[in-house]
Amino acid sequence: MDHAARIALAQAAYEAYGDTTGGLNYQGLPMPSWDDLGDLIRAAWTAAAAAVVRTHLGEQEV
Repeated sequence: MDHAARIALAQAAYEAYGDTTGGLNYQGLPMPSWDDLGDLIRAAWTAAAAAVVRTHLGEQEV
């Protein structure tokens, strides 16, 4: 999976989280849009999405 695909998957996961919580974060505050997230938070979502792919699809390099 290339970098762009990992980012797209991470963004989809982030947006699904927001859809499930009514657009609120863990503190009950409005979630920023994906583009307004800081680099570290986007990187964390991307790493989490890659870990899911590795774990459930068995890909070695994600």
